[in-house]
Amino acid sequence: MAFRLLFLLGLLTVLVAVVVDTMIRAGIFEHVYNHQPGNCKEYEMQGSEDMVLLPNDQVLISSGFYTWEFENLVPKPEPNIFMFDLKAPSAGPQKLVIEGSFLEETPDFTPHGLSHWIDGDGVVYLYVINHRREGDTVECFLYNSESLSLKHRSTIKDESLYNLNDIVVVGLDELYATNDHFFVSPFMKLLETYTRLSWGCVMYYNANRKEAKIAASSLSYPNGIAKSNSGKFIYVNNLLKGELIAYTRNQDDTLTAVQSLTLQPANDNVFVSPVNDHLWVTIMPTPIKIWRHYMDRSIPIAGRVIHITVDVNASLPFNNSKIEEVFSSTGEEFSANTIGVYHEGKLLIGTVCNEMMYCEVPFLMYPE
Repeated sequence: MAFRLLFLLGLLTVLVAVVVDTMIRAGIFEHVYNHQPGNCKEYEMQGSEDMVLLPNDQVLISSGFYTWEFENLVPKPEPNIFMFDLKAPSAGPQKLVIEGSFLEETPDFTPHGLSHWIDGDGVVYLYVINHRREGDTVECFLYNSESLSLKHRSTIKDESLYNLNDIVVVGLDELYATNDHFFVSPFMKLLETYTRLSWGCVMYYNANRKEAKIAASSLSYPNGIAKSNSGKFIYVNNLLKGELIAYTRNQDDTLTAVQSLTLQPANDNVFVSPVNDHLWVTIMPTPIKIWRHYMDRSIPIAGRVIHITVDVNASLPFNNSKIEEVFSSTGEEFSANTIGVYHEGKLLIGTVCNEMMYCEVPFLMYPE
Protein backbone atom coordinates (compact mmCIF):
# COMPACT_ATOMS: atom_id res chain seq x y z
CA MET A 1 0.00 0.00 0.00
CA ALA A 2 2.79 2.42 0.95
CA PHE A 3 4.70 1.53 -2.21
CA ARG A 4 1.65 2.17 -4.38
CA LEU A 5 1.10 5.54 -2.70
CA LEU A 6 4.74 6.53 -3.22
CA PHE A 7 4.51 5.46 -6.86
CA LEU A 8 1.37 7.53 -7.42
CA LEU A 9 2.90 10.54 -5.69
CA GLY A 10 6.04 10.19 -7.80
CA LEU A 11 3.99 9.91 -10.97
CA LEU A 12 1.92 12.95 -10.01
CA THR A 13 5.08 14.92 -9.28
CA VAL A 14 6.49 14.08 -12.71
CA LEU A 15 3.22 15.02 -14.43
CA VAL A 16 3.01 18.34 -12.58
CA ALA A 17 6.65 19.09 -13.46
CA VAL A 18 6.01 18.36 -17.14
CA VAL A 19 2.87 20.53 -17.18
CA VAL A 20 4.57 23.45 -15.41
CA ASP A 21 7.62 23.20 -17.69
CA THR A 22 5.34 23.19 -20.75
CA MET A 23 3.49 26.25 -19.44
CA ILE A 24 6.76 28.08 -18.86
CA ARG A 25 8.05 27.24 -22.34
CA ALA A 26 4.71 28.27 -23.84
CA GLY A 27 5.16 31.71 -22.28
CA ILE A 28 2.06 31.64 -20.08
CA PHE A 29 3.90 33.37 -17.23
CA GLU A 30 5.99 35.62 -19.46
CA HIS A 31 5.93 39.42 -19.05
CA VAL A 32 7.36 41.59 -21.83
CA TYR A 33 7.80 45.35 -21.86
CA ASN A 34 7.97 47.77 -24.77
CA HIS A 35 11.51 48.86 -25.52
CA GLN A 36 12.76 50.53 -28.69
CA PRO A 37 16.44 51.38 -29.34
CA GLY A 38 15.70 54.76 -30.93
CA ASN A 39 13.39 56.31 -33.48
CA CYS A 40 11.30 53.63 -35.18
CA LYS A 41 8.85 53.62 -38.06
CA GLU A 42 6.36 50.95 -39.13
CA TYR A 43 5.50 50.01 -42.69
CA GLU A 44 2.22 48.31 -43.53
CA MET A 45 2.82 44.94 -45.17
CA GLN A 46 1.25 41.49 -45.35
CA GLY A 47 4.17 40.00 -43.48
CA SER A 48 7.94 40.36 -43.71
CA GLU A 49 8.90 36.92 -42.44
CA ASP A 50 12.52 36.65 -43.58
CA MET A 51 15.25 38.95 -44.91
CA VAL A 52 18.71 38.86 -46.45
CA LEU A 53 21.21 41.72 -46.49
CA LEU A 54 23.21 42.32 -49.68
CA PRO A 55 26.64 44.01 -49.85
CA ASN A 56 25.06 47.15 -51.36
CA ASP A 57 22.95 47.59 -48.17
CA GLN A 58 19.77 46.46 -49.88
CA VAL A 59 17.62 44.08 -47.83
CA LEU A 60 15.42 41.56 -49.67
CA ILE A 61 12.24 40.60 -47.82
CA SER A 62 9.75 37.73 -48.18
CA SER A 63 6.10 38.71 -47.72
CA GLY A 64 2.90 36.70 -47.86
CA PHE A 65 3.67 33.73 -45.60
CA TYR A 66 0.84 31.23 -45.71
CA THR A 67 0.17 27.70 -44.59
CA TRP A 68 -2.32 25.63 -46.55
CA GLU A 69 -3.59 23.85 -43.43
CA PHE A 70 -5.59 27.04 -42.71
CA GLU A 71 -6.86 27.48 -46.26
CA ASN A 72 -10.52 27.58 -45.19
CA LEU A 73 -9.84 29.73 -42.15
CA VAL A 74 -7.39 32.41 -43.27
CA PRO A 75 -7.39 34.25 -46.62
CA LYS A 76 -4.18 33.88 -48.60
CA PRO A 77 -2.14 37.12 -48.67
CA GLU A 78 -0.51 38.41 -51.82
CA PRO A 79 2.94 36.82 -52.24
CA ASN A 80 5.74 39.31 -52.81
CA ILE A 81 9.44 39.94 -52.48
CA PHE A 82 10.36 43.47 -51.40
CA MET A 83 13.55 45.48 -51.28
CA PHE A 84 14.41 47.94 -48.49
CA ASP A 85 17.46 50.15 -48.96
CA LEU A 86 19.22 50.85 -45.67
CA LYS A 87 21.00 53.77 -47.36
CA ALA A 88 17.64 55.35 -48.22
CA PRO A 89 15.17 54.21 -45.54
CA SER A 90 12.74 57.03 -46.30
CA ALA A 91 11.89 55.29 -49.59
CA GLY A 92 10.35 52.43 -47.65
CA PRO A 93 9.89 48.88 -48.95
CA GLN A 94 9.75 48.56 -52.73
CA LYS A 95 8.01 45.66 -54.43
CA LEU A 96 10.18 43.65 -56.82
CA VAL A 97 8.87 42.76 -60.25
CA ILE A 98 8.99 39.02 -60.96
CA GLU A 99 9.62 38.84 -64.68
CA GLY A 100 8.32 36.20 -67.04
CA SER A 101 5.54 33.71 -66.48
CA PHE A 102 6.55 32.36 -63.07
CA LEU A 103 3.60 33.83 -61.16
CA GLU A 104 1.14 32.65 -63.81
CA GLU A 105 2.61 29.15 -63.76
CA THR A 106 2.87 29.13 -59.95
CA PRO A 107 -0.40 30.62 -58.63
CA ASP A 108 0.28 29.02 -55.22
CA PHE A 109 3.57 30.87 -54.74
CA THR A 110 4.04 31.26 -50.99
CA PRO A 111 7.46 32.73 -50.02
CA HIS A 112 8.98 31.98 -46.63
CA GLY A 113 12.66 31.53 -45.74
CA LEU A 114 15.35 33.30 -47.80
CA SER A 115 19.04 32.93 -48.54
CA HIS A 116 21.34 34.14 -51.29
CA TRP A 117 24.55 33.44 -53.14
CA ILE A 118 26.79 35.87 -55.04
CA ASP A 119 29.11 34.41 -57.67
CA GLY A 120 32.50 35.72 -58.79
CA ASP A 121 30.90 38.01 -61.34
CA GLY A 122 28.67 39.65 -58.74
CA VAL A 123 25.48 37.92 -59.88
CA VAL A 124 22.98 37.63 -57.01
CA TYR A 125 21.03 34.37 -56.74
CA LEU A 126 18.08 34.62 -54.38
CA TYR A 127 16.76 31.32 -52.96
CA VAL A 128 13.20 31.33 -51.64
CA ILE A 129 11.33 28.60 -49.78
CA ASN A 130 7.99 28.15 -51.54
CA HIS A 131 5.15 26.36 -49.75
CA ARG A 132 3.29 25.09 -52.79
CA ARG A 133 -0.05 23.44 -52.32
CA GLU A 134 1.37 20.05 -53.29
CA GLY A 135 4.59 20.37 -51.30
CA ASP A 136 7.63 22.51 -50.52
CA THR A 137 10.17 23.67 -53.07
CA VAL A 138 13.07 26.11 -53.17
CA GLU A 139 12.88 28.66 -55.98
CA CYS A 140 16.03 30.30 -57.32
CA PHE A 141 15.80 33.79 -58.83
CA LEU A 142 18.33 36.12 -60.42
CA TYR A 143 18.16 39.54 -58.78
CA ASN A 144 18.69 42.77 -60.70
CA SER A 145 19.33 45.62 -58.23
CA GLU A 146 19.00 48.33 -60.89
CA SER A 147 15.61 47.32 -62.29
CA LEU A 148 14.47 45.91 -58.92
CA SER A 149 13.39 42.70 -60.58
CA LEU A 150 13.65 38.96 -60.19
CA LYS A 151 13.92 36.38 -62.95
CA HIS A 152 13.10 32.78 -62.11
CA ARG A 153 16.04 30.50 -62.80
CA SER A 154 15.24 27.07 -61.38
CA THR A 155 13.22 25.03 -58.88
CA ILE A 156 14.74 22.68 -56.32
CA LYS A 157 12.43 19.86 -55.27
CA ASP A 158 13.26 16.73 -53.34
CA GLU A 159 11.21 14.40 -51.16
CA SER A 160 13.64 15.04 -48.28
CA LEU A 161 12.77 18.76 -48.30
CA TYR A 162 9.19 18.60 -47.12
CA ASN A 163 8.66 20.66 -43.94
CA LEU A 164 10.91 23.57 -44.84
CA ASN A 165 11.29 26.54 -42.53
CA ASP A 166 14.58 28.20 -43.44
CA ILE A 167 17.62 27.72 -45.68
CA VAL A 168 21.22 28.83 -45.87
CA VAL A 169 23.03 28.61 -49.19
CA VAL A 170 26.69 27.55 -49.01
CA GLY A 171 27.38 27.33 -52.75
CA LEU A 172 25.58 27.65 -56.04
CA ASP A 173 22.57 25.31 -55.73
CA GLU A 174 24.07 23.88 -52.51
CA LEU A 175 22.26 24.48 -49.25
CA TYR A 176 21.28 23.44 -45.75
CA ALA A 177 17.57 23.51 -44.87
CA THR A 178 15.59 23.03 -41.69
CA ASN A 179 12.72 20.54 -41.69
CA ASP A 180 10.91 21.81 -38.61
CA HIS A 181 8.73 18.69 -38.18
CA PHE A 182 8.90 15.00 -38.98
CA PHE A 183 5.18 14.54 -39.58
CA VAL A 184 3.27 16.16 -42.43
CA SER A 185 -0.37 16.02 -41.33
CA PRO A 186 -1.55 19.07 -39.32
CA PHE A 187 -2.75 16.97 -36.38
CA MET A 188 0.47 14.97 -36.08
CA LYS A 189 2.57 18.12 -36.43
CA LEU A 190 0.60 19.67 -33.58
CA LEU A 191 1.09 16.53 -31.49
CA GLU A 192 4.80 16.51 -32.30
CA THR A 193 5.06 20.14 -31.19
CA TYR A 194 3.23 19.85 -27.87
CA THR A 195 4.94 16.60 -26.90
CA ARG A 196 8.25 18.34 -27.76
CA LEU A 197 9.52 15.41 -29.80
CA SER A 198 13.01 16.00 -31.15
CA TRP A 199 12.28 14.66 -34.62
CA GLY A 200 13.14 17.72 -36.70
CA CYS A 201 16.35 17.86 -38.72
CA VAL A 202 18.71 19.86 -40.89
CA MET A 203 19.02 18.58 -44.45
CA TYR A 204 21.98 19.04 -46.78
CA TYR A 205 21.10 19.29 -50.47
CA ASN A 206 23.36 19.65 -53.50
CA ALA A 207 21.41 20.09 -56.73
CA ASN A 208 24.53 19.71 -58.85
CA ARG A 209 25.16 16.22 -57.47
CA LYS A 210 21.48 15.44 -56.85
CA GLU A 211 22.54 14.60 -53.30
CA ALA A 212 20.38 14.86 -50.19
CA LYS A 213 21.24 13.72 -46.68
CA ILE A 214 20.40 14.41 -43.06
CA ALA A 215 23.11 16.74 -41.78
CA ALA A 216 21.85 17.07 -38.18
CA SER A 217 18.98 15.37 -36.37
CA SER A 218 17.19 15.13 -33.02
CA LEU A 219 16.01 18.74 -33.09
CA SER A 220 12.84 20.21 -31.57
CA TYR A 221 11.32 22.47 -34.22
CA PRO A 222 14.53 23.63 -35.94
CA ASN A 223 13.80 27.06 -37.32
CA GLY A 224 16.21 29.76 -38.51
CA ILE A 225 19.56 28.73 -39.96
CA ALA A 226 22.56 30.87 -40.95
CA LYS A 227 26.30 30.61 -41.49
CA SER A 228 29.23 32.63 -40.22
CA ASN A 229 30.87 34.85 -42.81
CA SER A 230 33.77 32.45 -43.29
CA GLY A 231 31.46 29.43 -43.31
CA LYS A 232 33.21 27.98 -40.27
CA PHE A 233 30.00 27.71 -38.25
CA ILE A 234 26.40 26.90 -39.13
CA TYR A 235 23.89 28.28 -36.61
CA VAL A 236 20.47 26.72 -35.99
CA ASN A 237 17.69 27.98 -33.73
CA ASN A 238 16.22 24.98 -31.92
CA LEU A 239 12.89 26.67 -31.23
CA LEU A 240 11.08 24.48 -28.71
CA LYS A 241 14.14 24.17 -26.49
CA GLY A 242 15.00 27.84 -26.82
CA GLU A 243 18.61 27.18 -27.73
CA LEU A 244 20.95 28.38 -30.45
CA ILE A 245 23.26 25.62 -31.68
CA ALA A 246 26.62 26.16 -33.39
CA TYR A 247 27.72 23.42 -35.79
CA THR A 248 30.85 22.83 -37.83
CA ARG A 249 30.79 21.21 -41.26
CA ASN A 250 32.33 17.82 -41.81
CA GLN A 251 34.02 16.68 -45.02
CA ASP A 252 30.91 14.68 -45.95
CA ASP A 253 28.77 17.83 -45.43
CA THR A 254 27.10 16.54 -42.27
CA LEU A 255 27.15 18.84 -39.23
CA THR A 256 28.69 18.37 -35.79
CA ALA A 257 27.29 20.37 -32.87
CA VAL A 258 30.13 22.06 -31.00
CA GLN A 259 28.26 24.39 -28.62
CA SER A 260 24.81 25.64 -27.71
CA LEU A 261 23.59 28.85 -26.14
CA THR A 262 20.44 28.83 -24.02
CA LEU A 263 18.07 31.61 -25.02
CA GLN A 264 14.29 31.33 -24.78
CA PRO A 265 11.49 29.68 -26.78
CA ALA A 266 10.47 30.52 -29.44
CA ASN A 267 13.70 31.73 -31.03
CA ASP A 268 12.93 32.22 -34.71
CA ASN A 269 15.45 33.48 -37.27
CA VAL A 270 19.12 34.32 -36.86
CA PHE A 271 21.03 37.01 -38.76
CA VAL A 272 24.82 37.16 -38.97
CA SER A 273 26.41 40.61 -39.12
CA PRO A 274 28.70 40.97 -42.16
CA VAL A 275 30.95 43.27 -40.11
CA ASN A 276 32.00 41.09 -37.17
CA ASP A 277 29.87 37.92 -37.19
CA HIS A 278 27.74 39.05 -34.25
CA LEU A 279 24.34 37.36 -34.19
CA TRP A 280 20.89 38.92 -34.12
CA VAL A 281 18.12 36.60 -33.00
CA THR A 282 14.38 37.20 -32.79
CA ILE A 283 12.28 35.58 -30.07
CA MET A 284 8.53 35.22 -29.63
CA PRO A 285 8.38 34.57 -25.86
CA THR A 286 4.67 33.61 -25.86
CA PRO A 287 4.67 30.83 -28.48
CA ILE A 288 1.36 29.39 -27.26
CA LYS A 289 -0.35 32.31 -29.03
CA ILE A 290 1.41 31.99 -32.40
CA TRP A 291 -1.23 30.06 -34.33
CA ARG A 292 -4.06 31.91 -32.61
CA HIS A 293 -2.47 35.15 -33.81
CA TYR A 294 -2.08 33.74 -37.31
CA MET A 295 -5.83 33.11 -37.46
CA ASP A 296 -6.79 36.32 -35.63
CA ARG A 297 -4.34 39.23 -36.01
CA SER A 298 -5.99 41.08 -33.11
CA ILE A 299 -4.39 38.59 -30.70
CA PRO A 300 -0.99 40.12 -29.83
CA ILE A 301 2.28 38.19 -29.85
CA ALA A 302 5.17 39.63 -27.87
CA GLY A 303 8.58 39.80 -29.48
CA ARG A 304 12.23 40.46 -28.77
CA VAL A 305 15.36 41.13 -30.81
CA ILE A 306 18.63 40.26 -29.11
CA HIS A 307 22.24 40.92 -30.05
CA ILE A 308 24.84 38.23 -29.30
CA THR A 309 28.60 38.75 -29.53
CA VAL A 310 30.51 35.83 -31.02
CA ASP A 311 34.19 34.89 -31.29
CA VAL A 312 34.42 33.11 -34.64
CA ASN A 313 38.18 32.67 -34.28
CA ALA A 314 37.68 30.39 -31.30
CA SER A 315 36.86 26.69 -31.50
CA LEU A 316 33.76 27.38 -29.36
CA PRO A 317 32.04 30.59 -30.52
CA PHE A 318 29.87 31.25 -27.45
CA ASN A 319 32.49 30.95 -24.69
CA ASN A 320 32.69 34.71 -24.11
CA SER A 321 29.40 35.76 -25.65
CA LYS A 322 27.52 38.73 -24.29
CA ILE A 323 23.81 39.19 -24.86
CA GLU A 324 21.76 42.39 -24.92
CA GLU A 325 18.11 42.99 -25.70
CA VAL A 326 17.87 45.74 -28.32
CA PHE A 327 14.13 45.68 -29.01
CA SER A 328 11.04 44.28 -27.30
CA SER A 329 7.31 44.64 -27.77
CA THR A 330 4.24 43.43 -25.93
CA GLY A 331 2.65 42.81 -29.32
CA GLU A 332 -0.08 45.40 -28.92
CA GLU A 333 1.36 47.64 -31.63
CA PHE A 334 3.99 45.44 -33.29
CA SER A 335 3.36 41.73 -33.21
CA ALA A 336 5.11 38.39 -33.89
CA ASN A 337 8.57 39.50 -34.99
CA THR A 338 10.58 36.88 -36.88
CA ILE A 339 13.82 38.44 -38.14
CA GLY A 340 16.09 41.32 -37.20
CA VAL A 341 18.67 42.62 -39.68
CA TYR A 342 21.17 45.05 -38.19
CA HIS A 343 23.79 47.03 -40.08
CA GLU A 344 25.67 50.22 -39.17
CA GLY A 345 23.20 51.56 -36.64
CA LYS A 346 20.06 50.52 -38.50
CA LEU A 347 17.72 47.68 -37.54
CA LEU A 348 15.01 46.22 -39.75
CA ILE A 349 12.49 43.91 -38.05
CA GLY A 350 10.12 41.57 -39.86
CA THR A 351 6.96 39.77 -38.76
CA VAL A 352 5.02 36.63 -39.62
CA CYS A 353 2.04 38.28 -41.28
CA ASN A 354 1.99 41.95 -40.26
CA GLU A 355 3.93 45.15 -40.70
CA MET A 356 7.67 45.73 -40.79
CA MET A 357 9.62 48.11 -38.55
CA TYR A 358 12.72 50.18 -39.19
CA CYS A 359 14.66 51.49 -36.17
CA GLU A 360 17.68 53.67 -35.66
CA VAL A 361 20.10 52.21 -33.11
CA PRO A 362 22.32 55.01 -31.80
CA PHE A 363 23.87 52.91 -29.05
CA LEU A 364 24.84 49.29 -28.41
CA MET A 365 26.30 47.97 -25.17
CA TYR A 366 28.62 45.76 -27.23
CA PRO A 367 29.19 47.77 -30.43
CA GLU A 368 30.34 46.54 -33.80
